[in-house]
Amino acid sequence: MSRDTPERGGPRRFGDVLGQLLRAKKFYQKGKYGALVDAWREVVGEEIGARTRIVSFEHGRITVEVTDAALHQELSGFMRAALVQQLQQAAGGEDVVELRFRLGAEP
Repeated sequence: MSRDTPERGGPRRFGDVLGQLLRAKKFYQKGKYGALVDAWREVVGEEIGARTRIVSFEHGRITVEVTDAALHQELSGFMRAALVQQLQQAAGGEDVVELRFRLGAEP
């Protein structure tokens, strides 16, 4: 057995154990989600930010819940491409490739 792959139950390097724990607890995704929420609020501003919330982020696709139909129409139609571009330029939004919107309750 090589030095880099200890036997099951044997000693392991602290960095390996910590990395495994962080992946298991999904700290990277939680941190990425927080940065994405910050980027969203920065891009759309306080007023729209208060009427929307990010409900999922997978494979570059964000799903945003919107509180009313008029805002939903505006975001999903007229503003979608510009929002994607602005998010890609904001810290935390670099991985965004698509925005999806759905009607929902007050955030």
